[in-house]
Amino acid sequence: MKTLEEIREYFSHDKFATQATGAEIMEVSEGYSKVRLVINENHINGAGYVMGGVYFTLADFASAVVLNQNFDEKLYVATTGNIDFISSVQSGILYAEARILKDGRKIVFSEINITDENGKLIAHTNLSSYKVMEKK
Repeated sequence: MKTLEEIREYFSHDKFATQATGAEIMEVSEGYSKVRLVINENHINGAGYVMGGVYFTLADFASAVVLNQNFDEKLYVATTGNIDFISSVQSGILYAEARILKDGRKIVFSEINITDENGKLIAHTNLSSYKVMEKK
């Protein structure tokens, strides 16, 4: 398995998630990843809450990290996803924890929970992804 620093370097090229949105990789282990986002004024919608696209971006990024942490061996791309918005926030820190539910021959299913800094569930996401490449 790659080191956390190697994984962060690889995903630093995901400019939208890391630079435009500000997502940071916190933890990675086999079948698990945790990313965080410090909310700022650029994340807020017209109603004063974090925009739904921010939550989905955070979930998609966490899923990409858990699936592609061995980036020189496998490559997955998301094919479908759904998100349930459970609660809303206006400030603070968001965490997205991704877990692999099932890793099939070509399709993998992941589940991502987004919480605030107090552990309150904010959104729940399921993604399916396609294995584009695998080196043996």
